[in-house]
Amino acid sequence: MENLNQIFKKLNLTKEKGLYITNELLWKRMFSNRVERILIEVVKPDAFFCIDNKPFILFFENPSQIKKKLKEIWNFNEAPIVIIAYHEKLEIYNGFEYIRSQDSLKYFGNEDKLNDFSYFELVTGNTWQKYYTDFAHTNRIDYHLLENIKATREALISVSFTKELANSLLGKVIFVRYLIDRNVSFDFEQQGNSRKWSNSEFCQLLKNKELTKQFFKYLEDKFKEDVFPINDNEFNLINDESLKVIIKLLSGEEISTGQLSLFDLYDFSIIPVEFISNVYELFIGHNQQAKEGAYYTPLFLVDYILTETVDKKFQLDKNSNSCKVLDPACGSGIFLVETLRKIIEQYQLNNPDFQYGSREYKQTLKKLASDNIFGIDKDKSAINVAIFSIYLTLLDYQNPSDIESFEFPLLSEENFFVEDFFNIEASFNKKLKNKNLDFILGNPPWKRGRGDSKNPLFKTYIDNRRRKELSKSLINLEISNNEIAQAFVLRVSDFSSKNTKIGFIVTSKLLYNLNGINFRQYFLDRYSIQKVFELSPVRKEVFNNSNDKAIAPATVLFYKYIGDKLNTDKNIIEHITLKPSRFFSLFKVFTITRNDFKKISQKQLKEYDYLWKVLVYGNYLDFNLVKRLKSDYPSISDKINDEKEFIFGQGIQIGGGNKNDVTKHLKKKFIDARSDIDSFWINTNTKNKWSSETAHRPRVDSLFKAPLILISKGFKNTFRCVSAYSNEDVVFTDALTSIKAIDNSKIDILKTIVGILNSSIFSYVNLLTFSSSGIEREQAHNREKFQIPYVYDSEISNYVHKISDLKTKLLSPEIIFEDKKLKKEIDIQIKKLDNIVISAFSFSELEKTLIDYSTNITIPIIMKHNQYELLYKSIPFKGKILYDFANLFLHKFKNMYIEFNQKMSVEIRHSNQIVGMFFKLTPIQANLNDISWNSIDNDNLLAKIHSLGIQKVTDKLFIQKDIRGFERDGFYIIKPNEYSLWHKAIAYLDLNEFADAIITSGRKNSEYVQ
Repeated sequence: MENLNQIFKKLNLTKEKGLYITNELLWKRMFSNRVERILIEVVKPDAFFCIDNKPFILFFENPSQIKKKLKEIWNFNEAPIVIIAYHEKLEIYNGFEYIRSQDSLKYFGNEDKLNDFSYFELVTGNTWQKYYTDFAHTNRIDYHLLENIKATREALISVSFTKELANSLLGKVIFVRYLIDRNVSFDFEQQGNSRKWSNSEFCQLLKNKELTKQFFKYLEDKFKEDVFPINDNEFNLINDESLKVIIKLLSGEEISTGQLSLFDLYDFSIIPVEFISNVYELFIGHNQQAKEGAYYTPLFLVDYILTETVDKKFQLDKNSNSCKVLDPACGSGIFLVETLRKIIEQYQLNNPDFQYGSREYKQTLKKLASDNIFGIDKDKSAINVAIFSIYLTLLDYQNPSDIESFEFPLLSEENFFVEDFFNIEASFNKKLKNKNLDFILGNPPWKRGRGDSKNPLFKTYIDNRRRKELSKSLINLEISNNEIAQAFVLRVSDFSSKNTKIGFIVTSKLLYNLNGINFRQYFLDRYSIQKVFELSPVRKEVFNNSNDKAIAPATVLFYKYIGDKLNTDKNIIEHITLKPSRFFSLFKVFTITRNDFKKISQKQLKEYDYLWKVLVYGNYLDFNLVKRLKSDYPSISDKINDEKEFIFGQGIQIGGGNKNDVTKHLKKKFIDARSDIDSFWINTNTKNKWSSETAHRPRVDSLFKAPLILISKGFKNTFRCVSAYSNEDVVFTDALTSIKAIDNSKIDILKTIVGILNSSIFSYVNLLTFSSSGIEREQAHNREKFQIPYVYDSEISNYVHKISDLKTKLLSPEIIFEDKKLKKEIDIQIKKLDNIVISAFSFSELEKTLIDYSTNITIPIIMKHNQYELLYKSIPFKGKILYDFANLFLHKFKNMYIEFNQKMSVEIRHSNQIVGMFFKLTPIQANLNDISWNSIDNDNLLAKIHSLGIQKVTDKLFIQKDIRGFERDGFYIIKPNEYSLWHKAIAYLDLNEFADAIITSGRKNSEYVQ
């Protein structure tokens, strides 16, 4: 380890920072079972560096068979960086990208590149920014291999294969390759004379159709396997051309134009179960996937859910090997496969004297699967892949020689059922009813609507359940928009005992949809929610490998069914929101900040439905502000609901079955929502004329009469509304909504509404309360827009008029080139208007900072505004934002310690990566500045952190983003040096936490708190 120790020193890596020396470890579930097994048994690094329990760098010293080792690392598909030390040289590789022509991983460089992978470059994200494209998922093995299978499947279907037959043939082939790569011996055609096969021998067999048929039958009889069956009639469809396609796949030849197979390089003995899940997604196909709303589940989410459920069960009951789990929409069975791994390894831990290869051990493996693992899915191909995945898992825990005599348990119709979960007559209802399930886990379909059926089973189930409960419950059972996910969430109660816990990945819309209030009320009343893990802010990255890029955002719910016997009001829910970060984008590592973790009572969610959304992008200070706005001010809706003064509604709806006459609008000015409206401007000089003679919904004529304002359905990426005033009659479609005043005396009110809708107040309330923005797509319902608080100020109306005139000049058809001076003047006036709107609402300094944080930090980050990365930039030494942060604390504690003849001062320790504020009580007579500064290098600051007794700096500082606590004479806050983390709004949160801790403790000094 001499060479590696020198490298560790250069990289500033220590055990305290996440470095592990392999031969010093006890290997007790440090990683997921799957990762740990492959790391120990196959990859075998001499050391590795972890962030958040994920291996990021593998270290090797003088490894033998280097080409073989690099290929194993590539197959591992978990560690992005590989550093190899020899006596006189150093090599750095990309663990995710294999260069076939070089028979090697992609080479990053030698010692001259080493600093790119130093501790601070890694944990501050600089490494990932520099090598972002190198670590992209399109370079990784699973992506390329799935592309190979996709091309092969399409080639098979093109030679008159059914999709089902193509799936079965590919499934058989993958199974054989797994057995070959595990070095399992076959005695096919040579009874009693077993021998190992090679990939090339399998390819040779495939050249003979009859032998191939016999070999597949031999495997079915040998292992008693019942997945991917191919009957005689189906086998007749397999011809030499189709077998040639399979041979090309296995041989690494070109399957289709530009599609070179890599199967000859892939080691199926360490095939990750996520790969099987991706295969399943290909097997069911894009069209079927969209139809059923079924999507494969990313493995990082599976690991997280099982850590919160199965792992915790075994931690509490270490002597048990049992964990009964049902996945009611199991797909490829990824939850069940990973659960079975944990069960088997728990058995091995509890029975250290077990004997591989013994009859007892083999029977135990089969029993562990048949007693604990249960799955349901409507799709037969999905069930086939799920059973196949379970079989591979059972084989993974046996030696190659033992596999030869192993017979699979019968799982079809005993543990796995091809059925609709809502079919209450199906056999699984009786078979699973009394299993006393520990957990019901899964990722149920997210499809809304009734699909092809006029009365789908889930709708029938909900209707019947509602009727049964009508006399028992004050809350009526409803699901909104025929969301099948809502039905799944409720149906699991039929299989729940008092100890059964549920962990579901559901569409986030379930928590925010405007029509879902009654569902949420019922859910909150009958079910106890333990934890909500919200993924909406990273919705574009969670399922980034899916066929469908437009699927809904995800939330993980952990809950229990309690029925109507217990009151859920006092139940405390943990709410976690995952926000965008480089680590998550590249490696799916959770980087939860302190402010992303909240606790809330179930009662509050019952009382304030909009609180679900506040929890995602706000905090309790935001909740207080939103609640005040709703209680202290009328809404726009309150203002315009007097039909004697205003009329409002959407424009003409063209699409639909009705043919109502609208010829009276012909040749009238038509405002196109895509081109004729912007904030503060309507193109009343448009040449567009209304041309449709009929419409589905024609609307009342007065909606199109001036004076009026028009409001777009969507809004800008600043979350501000697009709204403008018109003093001319215009016609428009339902992409726009009109608020029309009965007479000219209300024009100022209309313009005031325009000013509010185009202000940062709208952005703030939009982000914190609207059901879709920041969750799914940037659009809003009128009833949400009209719930914006209203206040009248004549200056608002005046500025709207002024800005509208300037906009009309700017967008005049006579102006060919953009008038930059005029545009700048408009921006100045819009800022002035925004300040007037904010003043009109009499916001406190705290409330202004909350609005500023949402509009100038949160929204730019989630919408990836131009140069949003600057919000992660380092604050310069003696930066004003740090002064403001510190002064807020000093002002709060200014008078608290006068009676003790003491005052509060702060030392700010600054580096480019970390800032620490150390608040101290000092005698009033001491001639000390309230704020003192020290520029300090990272090592010294880290040394100070260690002197405070803080351990695992990587986890606490850069993953949890925050260290704080009390010392004898004060307290401290240490965070990464990022602009967004030292904003004044965060200062208020930190300040309240420290003030509460001091008041609660009743004394100046306290133990270290985290």
